[in-house]
Amino acid sequence: MVTGLGTPGVAATAVAAPMGITAPVSAAPADDEPVEGEPVEGEYEEDLPIPGEPPEVKFPDNEPDTPDGLECKPGWFFKITQNKKNTMSVKYRTFVENKKNYAVDFKFTSKKSGTTEAGASVTISADIGVKILGSIKAEVEANAKKSWTSEIGIEAYGRVKAKSTVNGDYGIGKENVYGYKYHLGSACQKSNKQYMTAWAPYREGWVIK
Repeated sequence: MVTGLGTPGVAATAVAAPMGITAPVSAAPADDEPVEGEPVEGEYEEDLPIPGEPPEVKFPDNEPDTPDGLECKPGWFFKITQNKKNTMSVKYRTFVENKKNYAVDFKFTSKKSGTTEAGASVTISADIGVKILGSIKAEVEANAKKSWTSEIGIEAYGRVKAKSTVNGDYGIGKENVYGYKYHLGSACQKSNKQYMTAWAPYREGWVIK
């Protein structure tokens, strides 16, 4: 099974080589087994850039102060004003170094798991967290979840050219947005506005580079 985060830098299938890995003229012997990736120990990145991410997108902030469109219902809401570039919370890191004079196949297998929670750059209450997640799911990424735990045993395949190294990161994609929470009064007035960056996990997979 091979999964990807949906970008050009991700191994999405077992037959397509990830971007940045090119096969040389000479090929590996047919009976060579794929080379297993070696684990990289230590702290992993919480916000690894995902290759091929589109530019950040700003949302117009001119919508009426009536989230339900019909009447003002007092309560807390969250307004997204900018969709920021997604990042990946790395849960496992591995590499293959090919010292041979020909290309070889490699296999990466996720061997550590981890959990990424939805959150924000400022302290928020549970009900605000629900509003933020709901806003992300409705406006940006329907697959976003409150919590996501990565799997163990997910494989990725590819080829590494002669005398070169390929690195693999397995983790959870984070949908990142910027906006503000606010309280809507019965007269449709906004108050207690506070800007913040917020995020929610939405997918897991490999980034190969």
